[in-house]
Amino acid sequence: MAPTHDPSLVYRHLVRILGALVGAGTIPQLVVSLDRSLRELFPRLFLGVAIWDRYEDEFRIFLPRGRRLEQTVRRRFEAIAAAETETGSAPYAQSVVFSAPILREGGSYFYDRRAFEEGVTAMLFIEFTTEEDRATFAVMAEDLVPQFWSILSERYVRVQAGEESDMLWRLTDAEKREEDWLNEIELNQLLQNLLQLSLRKLGAKIGTILLLDEKTGEFNIEPRAVIGKAISVIPEKFSTKERSITAIVHRTNRYYICNDTDADPNYYPIFQGIKSSLIVPIAFQGRCIGVIAIESQRKNRFAVADAEKLQSIAQTATMFIRRAQLYRETARRGDAIMIFGRTDKWKEVEKKIEKASKTDATVILRGESGTGKELVAHAIHFNSPRKDKPFVTINCAAIPADLLESEMFGHVKGAFTGAYADKLGEFEKADGGTIFLDEIGDLPVLLQVKILRTLQSGEIRPVGSNKPPHRVNVRVIAATGRNLEEMTAAGTFRLDIYYRLHVVPVWLPALREYREDIPFIVENFVKQANERFNTAVHGVDKEAMELLIRYDYPGNMRQLNNFIQQAVIMADGPLIRTEHLPQEIREAAPGPIAPTVSPALHDGMPRFSPEGPLPSYLEEKERVLAEFSLEYLRALLAKSDDNIQQAARTAGISRMALYKMLERYAIRPREGQRNVLAK
Repeated sequence: MAPTHDPSLVYRHLVRILGALVGAGTIPQLVVSLDRSLRELFPRLFLGVAIWDRYEDEFRIFLPRGRRLEQTVRRRFEAIAAAETETGSAPYAQSVVFSAPILREGGSYFYDRRAFEEGVTAMLFIEFTTEEDRATFAVMAEDLVPQFWSILSERYVRVQAGEESDMLWRLTDAEKREEDWLNEIELNQLLQNLLQLSLRKLGAKIGTILLLDEKTGEFNIEPRAVIGKAISVIPEKFSTKERSITAIVHRTNRYYICNDTDADPNYYPIFQGIKSSLIVPIAFQGRCIGVIAIESQRKNRFAVADAEKLQSIAQTATMFIRRAQLYRETARRGDAIMIFGRTDKWKEVEKKIEKASKTDATVILRGESGTGKELVAHAIHFNSPRKDKPFVTINCAAIPADLLESEMFGHVKGAFTGAYADKLGEFEKADGGTIFLDEIGDLPVLLQVKILRTLQSGEIRPVGSNKPPHRVNVRVIAATGRNLEEMTAAGTFRLDIYYRLHVVPVWLPALREYREDIPFIVENFVKQANERFNTAVHGVDKEAMELLIRYDYPGNMRQLNNFIQQAVIMADGPLIRTEHLPQEIREAAPGPIAPTVSPALHDGMPRFSPEGPLPSYLEEKERVLAEFSLEYLRALLAKSDDNIQQAARTAGISRMALYKMLERYAIRPREGQRNVLAK
């Protein structure tokens, strides 16, 4: 159809084009629809659309006729982003924005850009072969382009909601959801998750996280915990002694709001164009061990409510950061220590770790075998002022009784048969640091007396020495799985040493008492096993996970870790299935799941009675939400015949979001449909 300036014909074309655009369900379909509709009028045009996130310097380019010219088109959109005017149209011979056409026969162009949200700009570019085509398009552009942006903006919001749906599952106000997002043992991944969580909570786009190196007194930046366009190369370290907002937050351990960086002499710029900055401390033991910095290119962006919200996230994250730092520190020494558990009982343990580690008080760790007593002992040492001094372990049950005293206190040459030279005892090796007396309940009664003297006075004397005892500066942590109360009653464990050890008693819960954490623990054990055995297992399928959750684990965490290592080795695909689990799990009678109250349903919703017991709000909400999601997703796949693209369109979310939800609930579409869509 030949182009025309007839207003009535242009209007009819415009109505038809808008009708086609409204019917497009996704951004790619919308761009294709616009291209196809305009080609009925202008057969030789070139069209492209881009969405630019300037904070991440990312262009998402949509080309309706293939990606062959994507790099050339990207440079075109970079020029539009830098152009002084938001819209432009001219022959190339008169252009001050572009130097040459994209197509060989290109003669003129039209561009327009529109801000969608802070830091996100959409751009439209059209190239025409004749000046007449450009003039005809100019007649309809005033009405067409705003409508196009309106439709594209709505599709963009829908896409964003779809791509972020998996994150939004975690971003409710419930602390448990934040913990899901932060339950990561690798420090760099944890800080990346924490920064993304903080940005989403505050609706911001720019930020970073700094952690304090307590040896040097400097803040370090993790490369993955930086989002935004920097002014130049970001330094790896920041001093806490220089004049800056970060130094003030470190010194005061309080948040700092700067809503006009130009007027604040304490502001030190890292990112381009910043006008507002909010920095909150990550506090541990009453001191600042890091900061979260969120920034904006708008003045007066942050309020006290934002600071309080970010401070709450930082408080939740502190426990996970210390765990990840412990894991990183011990991994460097070749014996990585991982601590898990998020129930109230474990939180109580971590509170005691935090308080006890500030002091030199004797700690005794009580609990069943395999509950992680040595891991907690490492955590106490790591969080104490002695962290850079020795950590020495003695297993009182593994050393013969006649050698245990020599092992602990050392001996002099000739003290007994076979003592051919002086030997330094473990207490002396631990001088300045921490000694961990594991299985203290197996200590012989006679040796208990000598340990008691050391606990009281800090004095030791090697076996066979006739010199006066000498003092050592050692912090004692003991552990046992035995019933010391029964042993004191029976006279096999001295009451005086019992009380000396129980200055700070810490009871570690058995794994069966926090079953709900097993999926997160398993996830990290799988990662660790993959690294150890050079395997590529991605996770555990639903049926196998149910068996793992139900098992009682008399050997607790140690037994679960062994089971996962065995399953990772046996797995012949990306997922651990029931046949890969040890026979004892598959044959065991199902253990009880953590008790919940299942209320009667009314119109598909739970009905609660004030007379009966009520479940935890968060647990019941999780259960109902999980049941709804499972039923909805199964029905969705059945309705779409396992066609992921059709299912995502029906649900109003992106394919990526649907895949994440299916993975979350261990629902797998038929292989054929999934592979067709993956091509």
